[in-house]
Order: sequence, then structure tokens, then C-alpha cells
Amino acid sequence: NYNDFLSLRLISPSFLFVLVFIFVFNYVLISFITKKLLASLNITIFFKESFAISIVTGFYNIITPFRGGMAIRALYLKKKHQFSYSHFASSLWASYILIFLVSGFIGLVSTLVIYFKEHFFSWILFSIFFLDVIFFLAIIIFSPQLKLTNNKFINKAIQMINGWYLIKDNKKMLFSIVLLSSLQLFLSSLMLQLQFHVFGIDVSFVNVLFLTSISSLGIIIGLTPAGLGIQEAITVFSALTIGITPVQSLSAVLLGRAISFVVLFILGPIFSWLLLKRTGKHLN
Repeated sequence: NYNDFLSLRLISPSFLFVLVFIFVFNYVLISFITKKLLASLNITIFFKESFAISIVTGFYNIITPFRGGMAIRALYLKKKHQFSYSHFASSLWASYILIFLVSGFIGLVSTLVIYFKEHFFSWILFSIFFLDVIFFLAIIIFSPQLKLTNNKFINKAIQMINGWYLIKDNKKMLFSIVLLSSLQLFLSSLMLQLQFHVFGIDVSFVNVLFLTSISSLGIIIGLTPAGLGIQEAITVFSALTIGITPVQSLSAVLLGRAISFVVLFILGPIFSWLLLKRTGKHLN
């Protein structure tokens, strides 16, 4: 559809600066989530360090497959704060549980609102959101605390699960992370709406909320660097169910992808060097 893409024009290029600001601010929220999760496992870091860790994680996620930025984060926390890999896995697992629960719930609500307002509906996507909410609510409510065994490999998995149990019992912290995750999702939705607006495409906020929710669930499929291609495919096919053409949705998504690449390729190496410098001092 080359000619369809050629017909698109940057109607509001000034919004590009707003998009950059929103993208960076989204990492501020991610930093608060990281800081609170680590605090629940007795690791105290300042916000500046948490922000640097979040940016570096995002940077390495876009240049390595299978979300390799998480491995870099785990290695840094191990060397700088003696944070065990099992507890790191617990914090990562906890963050994903809460993010997927928030995404599923907001996606479920937005699906119903779109149906009643615009009469678009997808049983497949509705079922995905519904099963997501049920599954992760069950984990939060019913996950048990396990006892250690004589097998050290099994114990590693048990320590990860029990680490989540410690996080789960901190109701105040859980509420804070759910609130921050919700704000992050709404902010990402606002950014996507502006990405459409840059090309002169008007999309309602509830529609972009729906698209952002299903895209967040796509984090599970981290086969390519930053989910490149996978995230776009999920958004494009989901957009079709609510009447947004592939040319429109792909243009908006690729604009967001370009902004993330530019910002992270500028900030990522800078914060990588700063964290490496801090780690080196600590080891010496």
C-alpha cells in the first residue's frame, strides 16, 4: 500500500516534541515502579539511579532479543547491591503480574465501552482480556508460600515464588504499583493518540486505550529486540477490529517506535557509562 502511505502528511509536527517529553516521563513512572519493587525486597536506591537503570534496560531491550535489558539490570543489581537473581526474578515477576492485570482490566473495560459506543466487538480480544484478568487475579489471591527442599535448583524457583509472596503481602506497595502502572498505561495511550494526531488522524481516547492495553500484553512475546515487528502486528490487527486501517495504525506505531529509538539511543549509552562507572567504583 505504498501510495496510501505517500498520502499521509505530518499535519502537526510540533507534537513530536510533546511525544518525546511523554516518552521520557513514562520512564519516570517506570523508575518509581522499579524503586518501590526493590524497596519491598530491602534494596534501597535513589530515584536518579532507578531512572538510569530503567533507561539502560529499555536501551538494551531494543538492541537485544528476548528482552536482554532485563539481564543487564539483573547483573548490575547483583554487582552493585548484592541483589540475588532469585529476588530479581521475584521483582520482575511481580511487576509483570501487576502490569498484565492492569492492562487486562483496562482492556476489558475499553472493549465494552467501544462496543456500546461504536458497535465494534472482537470475541477473541475480549476473551484474551477476560482470561488475563482471571488468571492474574488468581495468582495474586491464591499464590501460596512454599517450603524449601533438598534440591538447590528447585529451591531457586521456590525462592522466586516466595519473593513474590513478600511483595504480595505489602498491600500499600501493591496499590502504589497498580496506580503507577495505570498512570503509565494512560500516558502511553495519550502518546499513541498524539501519534495518530500528528498525521491528522482522529482516534478517540477509548480506542487508543484499547490498543495500548492489547499491546502491553504483547510484552509476553519478546522474541525480537523490543518486540520489533511483533508489537506492530498486534496493534495493526487489533486496530482493524475497531475500524482503523493498517496504514493509519502502522504509521502511528512506527512514529512511536522511531521516537523510542532516538531517545534511547541518545540516553542509553550515557546512563550505561554512568552505571558502569558507579559499579566499578563499588567493586574497587
